[in-house]
Amino acid sequence: MHSGSAASRVQASALSEVERQPKPLGFTALRQWLRHRHPMILLDRIVDHEPGKFLDALISISGNTDCIAGHFPERAIYPGSNLIQAYAQAGIILYQMSTSMLAEDELTLIGSVEARFLKVVVPGDQVLLRVQANRLAGGLFTFSGRATVGPARVAAFRASLVRSKVSELGSPLW
Repeated sequence: MHSGSAASRVQASALSEVERQPKPLGFTALRQWLRHRHPMILLDRIVDHEPGKFLDALISISGNTDCIAGHFPERAIYPGSNLIQAYAQAGIILYQMSTSMLAEDELTLIGSVEARFLKVVVPGDQVLLRVQANRLAGGLFTFSGRATVGPARVAAFRASLVRSKVSELGSPLW
């Protein structure tokens, strides 16, 4: 009987996953969650998200993107630093969705990033970023995830974000 109840739980869990509808956000809606503006918004859309759990974001790589022109003229490769930035932006959105939107006097700072690049990303690729919430404690958010192009994993990440008041950052030079 014990194994029967475990099977029922598995079946119920599978059913709830099937019934769950994705929660997408278009470009205009995702911009509300970021302080970044052109040319620094790197995400094209949120494919799905669940606050406190995960966020899936899509980037469509174009050969007309400025960063591609110089990286490298003889063989176009999307910069790994841009993948890290896009991943951080997805994390910033998930962080706020899991807590609250940033106040006017707040911003997020990247605390740490670990990245492993497994394959190059080139014009024409669609990159799916999967961000998973690991820990949310006070003003600290840790998350991990991956970037895939089709079935191929192209990068893996671990990072942390810190929510800070601008006034606590000292005397800014801006």
